[in-house]
Amino acid sequence: MRPGIPTSPGEYAEVKRRQAIAFLFPLGQPPQIPSKIQQFETPRQPVLADRVELLRQNRCVYFFRTPAPVTVDWYENPFEHQRSDAAAHFSDLPDFLPEQGDARTLWEPSRAAWAIDCAKASATGEYADIADIYWRWVDSWMDNCPPYQGFHWKCGQESAVRLIAILLGFWAVADDPTTEVERFRQMARLAWATGFRIYHHINYAISQKNNHAISEAVGLMFISHLFPEFRAAPLWELRGRRVLESEIRRQVYEDGSYVQHSMNYQRVMMQGAVLGLRLAELAGKPLGQPTYDSLGRCADFMFEMLDIATGQAPMYGNNDGAYLLPFSECDFLDFRPIVQTAHYAVHHQRRLSNGPWDEDLIWLFGDEAVANESKPLKQPASRAFEDGGYYTLRQAHSWCMLRCHTYRDRPGHYDQLQLDLWWRGINVFRDCGTFQYYIPDRADLEYYFKSIRSHNTVEIDGQDPVELASRFLWFPWPRGVMRRYVLQPGSDREDTQAMFFLEAEHYDYDRSPWHLLHRRSVIGLTGDSWVIVDDLLGTQKRQAVLRWHMADVPFTLDAPRQRVVLRTHAGEINVCLSVFPQVECDLSVIRGRDTKDQIQGLASSYYGKYEPIPTLEAAVGIDGTQRIVTAIGPQVTAVMRSQRPEPRASKTENWIVELQDRSCRLRLALPERSAKRICLGQTTIQKGVDVR
Repeated sequence: MRPGIPTSPGEYAEVKRRQAIAFLFPLGQPPQIPSKIQQFETPRQPVLADRVELLRQNRCVYFFRTPAPVTVDWYENPFEHQRSDAAAHFSDLPDFLPEQGDARTLWEPSRAAWAIDCAKASATGEYADIADIYWRWVDSWMDNCPPYQGFHWKCGQESAVRLIAILLGFWAVADDPTTEVERFRQMARLAWATGFRIYHHINYAISQKNNHAISEAVGLMFISHLFPEFRAAPLWELRGRRVLESEIRRQVYEDGSYVQHSMNYQRVMMQGAVLGLRLAELAGKPLGQPTYDSLGRCADFMFEMLDIATGQAPMYGNNDGAYLLPFSECDFLDFRPIVQTAHYAVHHQRRLSNGPWDEDLIWLFGDEAVANESKPLKQPASRAFEDGGYYTLRQAHSWCMLRCHTYRDRPGHYDQLQLDLWWRGINVFRDCGTFQYYIPDRADLEYYFKSIRSHNTVEIDGQDPVELASRFLWFPWPRGVMRRYVLQPGSDREDTQAMFFLEAEHYDYDRSPWHLLHRRSVIGLTGDSWVIVDDLLGTQKRQAVLRWHMADVPFTLDAPRQRVVLRTHAGEINVCLSVFPQVECDLSVIRGRDTKDQIQGLASSYYGKYEPIPTLEAAVGIDGTQRIVTAIGPQVTAVMRSQRPEPRASKTENWIVELQDRSCRLRLALPERSAKRICLGQTTIQKGVDVR
């Protein structure tokens, strides 16, 4: 403590109560959530009442979805029954140890989402025993995890996230009779030990160039803001501010996408940044304008990645189930809370309409943030984010995102030319997620989720085009280029559609031993239908497998007609394939195959759990050059290459997409490396017209 600060329990508690620190809410007075927010339907499961009941039973919720099957044991994974050494110093414990199991699962209870749930429950006034529950959990953790001993002190980011949650809970229950005067000194001890741990090791987090440094910087700011009586508080605050500002500038690309190539990692970074900005404002020392500008670009980017009907985003990149500030009752997969909060932090107005995601604003900015009704500023549109390599195309009820990037920061998943496709809120073609970072006895399962096999692209000869150097790094870094991105208005002729497509290629197979270039075009058709053209440009015989990981809905495979029908709650979606030159195409749908070294048809929406999904596989033996065309949409019935000959000099071919009430003729360049573009035009043709 600074000189003159008493350390006896009663006197110190009195000092804390008199400080009147400008914080998110006054000490002991958590915000009241307006009824207009509470009345919204909230899909988060378990609901708050059930989560509180679990806490009474000394059980928590893992990854915002899965109730613990047994009472908490801070050093045991309750699902796999693996244990970590509780007596070892954190620096003596390896990250990956078979008997210890997955680190992220071990850390989850210590992230203390339960403390924020206690704060939320306290705010409702409906749980008379919530402070007692909170202190029971805090005492359990502190008794079992003394400073710097055991796995829970190993990571500075984990330490910061935990302390932020615990202190938010403390600030909410501070006026409860259960919060005796000794509790204030108890919190100070935990805060000081955490600040000391972070401050002396934050350079390691900075060297990683990821969201760890931002979380740890905000942790230092949080501690120094709530405990200005610490002698080290000014030093910790200055270090936190400097690291936060420099790392946001370094880690956020100019287009608002993020250095870690992950939607969820970007959300974690944005939550930390919003909290850091808010703390600096409350301290009367706002961060610099470049930090606000970077966060504003992040909010714009994340808004454009939203499926606006559900609030979900493509499950792109690593997803470890992290969620720094779980204030709202929105589901973990809903990104609307961070879009609303980050936009408000920068512009002091809401971007989205009113909804349960506004609860975050109440906790961070107070009642004035939701005082007025909000109208959405605009809808997401087709956008190109060239710095990060994300490209979207949007129609009335469907949209897609294609990933194409030449990496200058380390990749976590291999997903060049990965295509996500959404229709009426359904992720029809999806990314498979992450599942778990470390599975000691199932290296094949661990590998599958980050490999080319779990992404919507083409695999050659059963091999990834790059090699996994560690759990979070591939070599050589993938290289891809967006060749065309066209949003061109239609002509005056009614039967000719607007040019609406993108075209990209990657070079990761275009080296020894494959020497094959993969070029992909995504073309928007009338009526929320889409065509994906995959050109495989090589000179030798190869085995290619195109995969589409689909929504888990009832389906019918019609292999002779090369078609799959997906029966969703919003209607049927047809997926039709065709290849040229005409070779044998082995079409199959695999769902939930968990056989060693032959895994397919699995996806993980929430960390630590996977579910079966149908995956369409088209296996094609190619000899040099091959074109695979996929048509998908509610009106699509077939896709085929036109039999009508084209003049040899034109170097073009026609493809026909049959829709329910019309046909669409696509004029495509021949699949050659020298072709400047694939899609040359499209024409809508009424039924009954000869389109051969």
